[in-house]
Amino acid sequence: VALMIDGLFVHEHVMLVALGIDLDGKKHVLGVREGATENAVAVTELLSDLVDRGLPTSQPFLAVIDGGKALRKGLRATFGARAVVQRCQLHKRWNVSEQLPEAMRRAVETAMRQAYGSADAARAKRLLQNLARSLAKDHPSASASLLEGLDETLTVKRFGLPTWLERTLSTTNAI
Repeated sequence: VALMIDGLFVHEHVMLVALGIDLDGKKHVLGVREGATENAVAVTELLSDLVDRGLPTSQPFLAVIDGGKALRKGLRATFGARAVVQRCQLHKRWNVSEQLPEAMRRAVETAMRQAYGSADAARAKRLLQNLARSLAKDHPSASASLLEGLDETLTVKRFGLPTWLERTLSTTNAI
């Protein structure tokens, strides 16, 4: 079971959306709640509603999230250690890029995309750590952003999934 949770802007409101992903990679809307990924109460209400409506909770499952602390808090409060976290690689690229001068963004995003595209999790981690080291002196905030939660951006890479399914599960991007 995989659960993807992200916030979407809809007519000046932020909506939390939980998607389930089946074995064929098809996404199914499981729940929607008004609130932000930064709002622990809204996240917990959404997750509790899913459980109340029959979401299986006895087995570990994959939860694909951005870096929002409220999402993690809600997952832990509702599911404990049964939620195995995959941090969104797209959000990670954006977060790192925002810490850089405009002239560097494309090259760093390309390097991150190539690392995440590696077939091997250990190699991807090495490439990303090397990139962080190269940024550390002149762009410490970008380096720190890249290293924060790094292992969780590589969770699905360790599963040995087909490329198309790994790509689907590596981001909260519903498209």
